[in-house]
Amino acid sequence: MSDLISASSLLLAILTTLFGTYYSSINEILNLEPNNFKDDDKANYAMAKIILKTKLIPLLLSSIFLTAIFIPKAIELVITSYNNVSTVKFEKIKYDTISTSYIAVTIFMISLTINIIIIASKFYRKMKSINPNRN
Repeated sequence: MSDLISASSLLLAILTTLFGTYYSSINEILNLEPNNFKDDDKANYAMAKIILKTKLIPLLLSSIFLTAIFIPKAIELVITSYNNVSTVKFEKIKYDTISTSYIAVTIFMISLTINIIIIASKFYRKMKSINPNRN
């Protein structure tokens, strides 16, 4: 179990570092306003497409993938803990720091993934608004 917590913590740290590194360029696009003349948005739209393909999509897919890998074990641990608490006297329950830490890391990963999904949704809407071919 300690190898699993080490792996999940390391992968969460890598994902968080990538998110922090990419966030400024993603946020730069999110702060753009559409120009009155659609042709003036061509450069911004081209830059947004590059950021989407090279940063946001890989970040989004990796966060979803990693979260999907670690959720089943976290659910298993929560169910096991619930069953132990509901069937054993409180005094006999042993606290497992490693399992609790794993669940906490998984919750942080889920939170980060939800945040990235929300940002990706905003980014997509922003790309539609700065698309030079918009109506």
